[in-house]
Amino acid sequence: MFQCTFKIYYEDTDAGGVVYYANYLKFIERARTEMINKLGFTLTTLLKEHDRLFLVKKIECDYIESCKLEDIINVQSNISVLKNASFELEQNLLKQNKIIFRSKIVMVCVNSQGAPSKIPNELHRLMKNKDG
Repeated sequence: MFQCTFKIYYEDTDAGGVVYYANYLKFIERARTEMINKLGFTLTTLLKEHDRLFLVKKIECDYIESCKLEDIINVQSNISVLKNASFELEQNLLKQNKIIFRSKIVMVCVNSQGAPSKIPNELHRLMKNKDG
């Protein structure tokens, strides 16, 4: 499992100090990027050196409880299914160790032309063997 911690800033909230619903998707996107970084890759090098991008194919999410200004949140990311050119990821957002947002995402690997492509071998191996 991979974990990232974020603080909720004013820019993340609406006029009432509650996090705008679409920003939860930004938080889990940032956590996915950090997961790739922790595995020793960057999105830039994946594109430049491997001609690979990751795209969201499908996402399901449940909003359980709101976040508010200055809350500290933890995003837990766990790869549940790993295939040659895609993976499924469960990402939960926790506040004070309580799940307040759940998501399941299917990510696909494509080349710069948009064609499905295998996840680079080294990254695939690390995703398979890494527990975060």
